[in-house]
Amino acid sequence: MPQNTPKQFPSIWRIGKTALIGLGTFCLYALVLLTFADVLSRNLFNRPIPGVLEVTEYWLMVPMVFIGIWWAGLGHEHVRVTMLTEALGRNSLKLAESVVALISILILLRMAWLGFHVAYESMSDGEYAGAYKIVIWPVRFVTALGFLSFALVIAKHIYLVLFRAETDAEEHMESPEAL
Repeated sequence: MPQNTPKQFPSIWRIGKTALIGLGTFCLYALVLLTFADVLSRNLFNRPIPGVLEVTEYWLMVPMVFIGIWWAGLGHEHVRVTMLTEALGRNSLKLAESVVALISILILLRMAWLGFHVAYESMSDGEYAGAYKIVIWPVRFVTALGFLSFALVIAKHIYLVLFRAETDAEEHMESPEAL
């Protein structure tokens, strides 16, 4: 007889991760297809598709860049220079990682705040780009959200380092995978 267990809702973290991966995947496929169609149109009919540069530049590349930064943060794949920290003990390394994470989070939150401010002004002005007047103000919000999401990734990582006894102390850059 099956037990009645309460239905578990996916965490906000999992929902956000799924949404960002989906958005990044969509942008990548759209970029490839749009560029391919534009190249075909230019070469076969001597007519480019209007607005492709603006759509590619603002609507597809910006989300891909910020999702890439976020994704690398999730996998701890950003470049780390360990010259000063490789000689530290476990507790000293946790302290150093915490200080760097706190500074990084503060900088990213400031950049997100400024990004939201710029996005709001851009939205108020109805900012657009190019001769085809492609609206670009919504992408300004993507930039701000990118900074905010990366700050959350760093906050989650430092929480795990401090309270779950996880650390990257054993993972200095000399791993065989990096070579």
